[in-house]
Amino acid sequence: MNGYRNSAEVAAQLAMVAGRLNRRIRPAGGGISHGTLSALATISKFGPIRLAELATKEVVSAPSITRLVADLEKRGYVSRTTDSQDRRAFLIESTASGEATLAAAREARAVLVAQLMKELQPSDLEAIATALPALEKLTKGI
Repeated sequence: MNGYRNSAEVAAQLAMVAGRLNRRIRPAGGGISHGTLSALATISKFGPIRLAELATKEVVSAPSITRLVADLEKRGYVSRTTDSQDRRAFLIESTASGEATLAAAREARAVLVAQLMKELQPSDLEAIATALPALEKLTKGI
């Protein structure tokens, strides 16, 4: 396995590399924190979504997700409507402004990654391209 003795070593190396890469591209969020941007992306993908479901997907507490959503709402990135199934609950969905902000942040991050990749050999780029489908499976449902 390319110099790795077992899947635990691959997992450890992948976790380290993913963390480092994430730290390198994190500043491209357009002034939005990583957690807030992550919540907006989840709302965009799964919305309209209840706060409890969003908290579960983001792996944060209910009070934390409430604060995140309040910030997103204040910025005009999400809207809140009453859930027709349970009038006590709210559904959150992204607005056009939220979608535009998310697209801009994704584009800025892609530009940063492209700049980093310029230093790689063509064989390294091919290896990354080959690994992408497997890596995408790891994020299924997220």
